[in-house]
Amino acid sequence: MKEKVLAYLIEETDYKGDVVWKIISFFEPDELLWLKDLKKQKHNLTITELVAGNIKYINGVKKYDSKRLVKSHIGL
Repeated sequence: MKEKVLAYLIEETDYKGDVVWKIISFFEPDELLWLKDLKKQKHNLTITELVAGNIKYINGVKKYDSKRLVKSHIGL
């Protein structure tokens, strides 16, 4: 069974492979019209599916507690 895709990580890299920009989208892009300079410049895009895996739930938070957040997302 295929895992449910929650979002997509879209990254653009330059000719050296360095990331120029990235964004998380909640839908898979089906066209590239949002790239304004598409006709003038070549674009190198990587689209990665983000699937549910090891999900941590934090409930009942009333104030910002960075220690609790870091402990739940260790290794990211």
